Amino acid sequence: MTNPTGTDDDPHHGPVTRAVPHPDQLNPRGIVITCAVCGASRDWLLIQVRTLVFVRCRCTHEWQEHDLEAVDFDGSHSGPETEWESFEQMYRSLGFDGLFRGSYLGA
Repeated sequence: MTNPTGTDDDPHHGPVTRAVPHPDQLNPRGIVITCAVCGASRDWLLIQVRTLVFVRCRCTHEWQEHDLEAVDFDGSHSGPETEWESFEQMYRSLGFDGLFRGSYLGA
């Protein structure tokens, strides 16, 4: 889902992607976002693919969140950048591949 059609416009570069674990709740509309599958209300993986923002739950449910924008990442992105071979490897490395389904690992 996080590799939408049309994001590879430049044939010389892959999609510009950032993945930021977000242990807290998200409430961009003033209402706490919850996972439609498992009901989790915090401990997300925020994924930016160019200008699109996706939210991924530990249960592996993922959706594009229209109320979050790429600029929302600027304050939360810190630390060294990591490159992964695939989205699946990124999910596994960050613990969002379903192994920790039902667990809150953040603060």
